[in-house]
Amino acid sequence: MKRLMTILVAALPLLAMAQKSLEVSVDSVGKLSTKIEEAQRFKIAELKISGPLNGADIKLLQQIVNRTKTNKKNPGECLVTAIDLSDARIMGGKEGIKTKNDELPGGLFSGAKMLTKVLIPNTTTVIGKNCFEKCVSLTAIPIPETVTTIENEAFEDCEKLSSISLPANLKTLGNGVFEGCKALTAIVIPEDVKELGTDLFRGCENLTAVTLPDRLKSVGSNAFRDCKNLTGITLPKSVNELGSSAFENCTSLSTIEMASVNNVGSSAFEGCKALGSATFDKISKLSSSAFKNCSSLATVILQGHLNEIGASAFRGCSTLSDITIPANVKIIGSRAFDDCKSLSQITLPTALTKIGDHAFENCASLREVSIPNMVKSIGSSAFENCTSLDSVAVNGFITEVESDLFRKCQNLRVINLPTSVKKIGNKAFQDCSALSGITLPVALLSIGDNAFENCASLTSIKVPVAVTTIGSSAFAGCIMLTTAELSTALKKIGGSAFAKCASLREVILNTPAPPTITNSTFKGTSPTYLIPKGSLPIYVANKNWQKITGFKEK
Repeated sequence: MKRLMTILVAALPLLAMAQKSLEVSVDSVGKLSTKIEEAQRFKIAELKISGPLNGADIKLLQQIVNRTKTNKKNPGECLVTAIDLSDARIMGGKEGIKTKNDELPGGLFSGAKMLTKVLIPNTTTVIGKNCFEKCVSLTAIPIPETVTTIENEAFEDCEKLSSISLPANLKTLGNGVFEGCKALTAIVIPEDVKELGTDLFRGCENLTAVTLPDRLKSVGSNAFRDCKNLTGITLPKSVNELGSSAFENCTSLSTIEMASVNNVGSSAFEGCKALGSATFDKISKLSSSAFKNCSSLATVILQGHLNEIGASAFRGCSTLSDITIPANVKIIGSRAFDDCKSLSQITLPTALTKIGDHAFENCASLREVSIPNMVKSIGSSAFENCTSLDSVAVNGFITEVESDLFRKCQNLRVINLPTSVKKIGNKAFQDCSALSGITLPVALLSIGDNAFENCASLTSIKVPVAVTTIGSSAFAGCIMLTTAELSTALKKIGGSAFAKCASLREVILNTPAPPTITNSTFKGTSPTYLIPKGSLPIYVANKNWQKITGFKEK
């Protein structure tokens, strides 16, 4: 016991040294090294410095403060936990590291992981880039009113920084200034700040309250991305632009006032699962994935001079039931409304010229669609798997019904195609099991593979005179099909084109020269083949038709 007490008593000076506080004052630049003896530099826990400092002084200060571990071979070493520079002043020069008057140099205390308390010089005007980056123990830092600029990533990954008061004179907040500050709960942005930089509050997962200045003009890309506890925010009327992913994955964001915004960047609100509505009074740009996977978004009002709805803009908005689209919209991008399962009706703008691929795919509640007169292009799968779609009127000047366009629209009964259509693409109407009839356009030249496969209610089909090709399995599985009248110009009927058409009783062939077929073209059927008068010898002699029976000349 006596020996243990002796050891403890002997250790007391070392423990005291490890917790040492030091206060020094310098009267001219470059003198800090003379005030802190080399032997004590790594044995300081709390340090206060007064007087002018140049780059050489700053370099020494970094050596003392920015260490991340102690040397176990040197008893009494410790890491700095607090530094007070409030009465110091940074002077410009090139000694040590380059400095400017009253500016904290970039990376000043970057990575000082034990630093919990910092007072910066009272005359500071600029906090430099990465100045306090990864100061993971820093909980608070007063910012003098003299500061006008905080540069990029100044406080990035200060994980325990829970509060900070920005000075009224602040004009510039750089990119990523508070990125990864997970403990930050509230922030008030001063009135003279016009722009919120890229990644400004990204990953501030406990941020719940944000006050923005009345003259703010833009919110940068990723500015509030992954702020998962932010429930609401009001954007001033002066804000006209939201950068890409500005609020992406703000999963608790349920309300946002942003009617004045006219430019919405890509993925600006992607993954905002709690957002219930969005209103824009003068929108001019809605970029790709802007509201993608906003699963609670029910109502959207778009007003303004919008020309295009970006790709995947509302993809996965499974609750969206009401949307107002400006009349001047010309393009609806690919997958713009894909998987909007609650959208039962939509009025397409009269200026519309293009509907992108998969634009309304999986809109399971959509019942009727009227394609405006100006539409010249409807992309593949644009209405695929719209299982409630009952009727479609295509009034535009499209030349092709693209592949998979109405595939799996199992309740589609009525489809009106314009006379301008020259091609029906692969699987265009596959599995439209309620489609009982269709008038094919007179300008039609080809019918693609599987185009009408498994249209189980289709009872008859008349192929226009100019069609030269009917693709493989084009009408396969049309179990109610009784009559098929084929075109005069027909040259090829693909394999299994009419296979498994169990009710097929009559095939009317209007070409004297037999079209090319395969052994499976009419597999599983036994119709009568009506052929042009005098053409029987030609059909019987044709090697492709030799196994066919049931010919009858008209």
